[in-house]
Amino acid sequence: MCAAVRSDYVEDLYRDWNDGHRSSGGAASRLNAEFARIRRELGDLPGIVASPARLRTMLQHLTKTLHPGILNDCFYQPSSALCAKRAQHTGRPLPLLTVCLNCPNARRSSVHLPRMTTARAQAQRLLDAPTGLSRLQTAALTTHIAELDHTIEELRAAPETSTHG
Repeated sequence: MCAAVRSDYVEDLYRDWNDGHRSSGGAASRLNAEFARIRRELGDLPGIVASPARLRTMLQHLTKTLHPGILNDCFYQPSSALCAKRAQHTGRPLPLLTVCLNCPNARRSSVHLPRMTTARAQAQRLLDAPTGLSRLQTAALTTHIAELDHTIEELRAAPETSTHG
């Protein structure tokens, strides 16, 4: 993903947060605090138009660690990345290791909600299919569905207000 696209994406994440949409994941509080700091500095309140160029500049540092994903975004920090602890260090996230839902570097927002809902439905269809899954496959799907249910519920809860004031 090129730098301009990353900047656009981080700006969209900020605007989503600024509009009061919830976020979750290990990196949510860190990113929400950073967004709150930027909002305070910009005076980016409802009815006030903040300078788009200044906003982009203030968000730029977040693009350096951003790895957008399907079910969440990774703001990769090797020291806390679960994928880095489970595999040979590659210097980037390894999303196929299925630890992203629980990683301290993960952040989910309203952007991810439709995708999580789809992933949950797909997993449920597999679990419900009369294909004779093994006990381990059934356990893995059941755990994955429970994790998705939890993350979906976090994002569907009432909009955040306390972090914006």
